[in-house]
Amino acid sequence: HPYARLSVKTVGYLALTYDQALEESDWEVACAIVGAGIGAVWDSGYDFRRFAPWLERIDFLLGDATRASPLARASVLGFMANAQMNGNGDLDATRKTCQQQLLAAEEARSTSLRIFHAAMQTYCHLWNGHLAHAEVLLKDAGYLCAHDDAAIIAQVFLHSSYGLFHAINGEAEAGRKILEDTVAQPFFEHMPPSVWLLVHANLLFAIANCEDREALETIAEKIQRHAVPQQNAFHHSYAHFSLGVAALGLGEAHKALAHAEQAIDRGIAAHSAVTRRMPVLLKGQALSDLGRDEEALALFDEWIDRWEEAGYNTVAATAAQEAAIICLRQEHRNQAAQWYERAQAAIPAGEKMPLFHRPPRVGAQLRTALLEDAETIQIQPVVRIHCFGGLRIEIGDKTIYDRKWRGGRSKNLLKALIVHGGKKIPMSQLADLLWPDAEGDQAYRNLKVLIWRLRRLGLDDGDEPMAWLQLQHGHLSLMEKYCEVDVFEFQSGLRHSLRPDHIDWSELKSTLDIYNGDFLAGDASETWIIEHRERLRRRYLEGALALAASVPDSAARIDSEAYLQQALDIDPLDERIYEQLMQLHLQSGHPARALETYHAAQSALKQGLDIQPGPALVELARRAAGDA
Repeated sequence: HPYARLSVKTVGYLALTYDQALEESDWEVACAIVGAGIGAVWDSGYDFRRFAPWLERIDFLLGDATRASPLARASVLGFMANAQMNGNGDLDATRKTCQQQLLAAEEARSTSLRIFHAAMQTYCHLWNGHLAHAEVLLKDAGYLCAHDDAAIIAQVFLHSSYGLFHAINGEAEAGRKILEDTVAQPFFEHMPPSVWLLVHANLLFAIANCEDREALETIAEKIQRHAVPQQNAFHHSYAHFSLGVAALGLGEAHKALAHAEQAIDRGIAAHSAVTRRMPVLLKGQALSDLGRDEEALALFDEWIDRWEEAGYNTVAATAAQEAAIICLRQEHRNQAAQWYERAQAAIPAGEKMPLFHRPPRVGAQLRTALLEDAETIQIQPVVRIHCFGGLRIEIGDKTIYDRKWRGGRSKNLLKALIVHGGKKIPMSQLADLLWPDAEGDQAYRNLKVLIWRLRRLGLDDGDEPMAWLQLQHGHLSLMEKYCEVDVFEFQSGLRHSLRPDHIDWSELKSTLDIYNGDFLAGDASETWIIEHRERLRRRYLEGALALAASVPDSAARIDSEAYLQQALDIDPLDERIYEQLMQLHLQSGHPARALETYHAAQSALKQGLDIQPGPALVELARRAAGDA
């Protein structure tokens, strides 16, 4: 593109001028030309492999300490560190170069270059996970900004690093204030494009951790408007990465994925390691939020070693935490713990473990889930579906009732998803269920229309659809992290509390409380709804019997009676329920109530089945009569 062609000419001219400076042994000019050469490649944002010959020239110039003044050495080392970090992404080499630059800057007594050193070295520390080192460095450099000879652009670089440090260190509001104050300065809009973008990208990162939707949208739009027209691949990649972070924070995972993939593509054009590494993390996070868990896990598994080898420990730790969150959602607790241990191992001992692009509560929830024995973690639930007692859907502050929902087919699609478990239901199965007589292609097209409508349920015109439905590889799923369904909670609670070797009485009681009426009560429109209703009724009945059979104390016996009475409403002819009720009454010292229960059983069985109570009930009645 034109920018790249201009840069190629500039770089070629500078190479010739450098050769002339060498012929004249003018080392100061040679150093200035080398800095300009790296700057020209940097400004082009295109093919950063072109840094290589300029880095070789720097090695030559610095091979003899007498060839250039301390000021020239400090300046050229600063350019070298920038090329190393943004070119091949070698943090270890960048850190060593920064140390050499500091010595040269101190020898030259250059305040501005010492500030530049602190800003650049801070990035190495932040990616390495050495937050304490970064804090010490930044505080020292902060005092240098008070000097009269501290260049404005050096101070801007430092404030940008300081703001990012606070955001990563869990102090997002403090970081945001530093960065907002920086961009509010009247001179800031005249900063070079790379500096402008860097500060705004760090500001967006801080705001993402503050969960301020309006501010996120404002900064994201500003970055896009400023960066895209430049035709600079590096800036374009950085801009899309920043926009993807904003989209992720706004709950728009599909947009975050698109921006991440565009950032990776532009990073490849720039041949910049950093613009390839960071968007991959964002891509994995977007895939996770879209429910494409296996793809996200595969991506994290592939890249974590690469990030650690390159020294990007905080990125690797973030990816490992994201993998742990996915495993918790899948109820793979051991794997989640292993991923979390890997995240901890990536960070130096005693340092905080950041979680990039997520609000602080997500990291806190993860720690609670793993370290305090919680069961699940939710990132952003947006839809709550109640099926017991009748259909009711809560979307934000809106409640949609079955009788007020006009879309009969889309309603049936949702009911079918719930009946069939909500996970990876084949589209062909749903189409056959809803249009048994339609041709396959037509039924499939109809189904896609219903999915479109469901995604927009409860939204106002112009609102973005929420990611609580996922269509992937011909299968439709309700996204658990965005969508809570009382039926699924009931079924999951029974699985956890009714284990063959142990019954968790308290959890079982809480689970039974979820059942506050029949599944889709009164809906007889489809056979599969009625059949599922009966299955859940039987599950409740079995749970109530197990609860009564495992009462831990006298207070629990009183509680259990209410659940057995509700079980009788479900099946008044099940003798096991009467048996448990009679045993509870006898254990509580109420033989008369036990006899009343026996007579109720006798009447119900005679009327319903024309039979007499079985031996177990008769024996309990004899005991009750003897105690009365």
